[in-house]
Amino acid sequence: MIPSVLEKLIKESTHDGNVNLKEITEFFNIRIELDRQMTDLCRIYICEEDNKPVIKLSPNNDRKTKFTLVAIAIAEFILTPSRLEGEGISYDMFFLKEIYHQRYSYRMMLATRLAVPEDIINQMDQPDFDMVSYVAESDYQPQFINCCVKDSSALFLLSNFSELPANAR
Repeated sequence: MIPSVLEKLIKESTHDGNVNLKEITEFFNIRIELDRQMTDLCRIYICEEDNKPVIKLSPNNDRKTKFTLVAIAIAEFILTPSRLEGEGISYDMFFLKEIYHQRYSYRMMLATRLAVPEDIINQMDQPDFDMVSYVAESDYQPQFINCCVKDSSALFLLSNFSELPANAR
């Protein structure tokens, strides 16, 4: 994907200080489904029937967990679509507990950038920014919001990611 296209998509999907993930999933033709039989929290894979990405979520997830997992799954699809073939990728509760330790990974930096507008990310370390209120009002889990890395624009991420050898991703 051309980095500027993604950056433009994020900007166009940002309204009133929130990035609308539904618009982003529609752009990529990603289907989101609830699956009562799931033992994991989330799974993303490419559907064999129509060759389109599907994000399956456990209906037992709370709203913040669902939003968090959708952002992470979209980032995974953008960065490494080949990993979604076959069984795809599943996320469990242990994955969520460890996301802060992954905050500098390309997946997590892109996921937070898909979820939180860049101008908000760049304000987070300012003394007058009310981080507690922002986290409380956010649609995402607090540990996910705390993964935001300043100056992690989509253009920068994708430009540098495409230069990495496949085994380093």
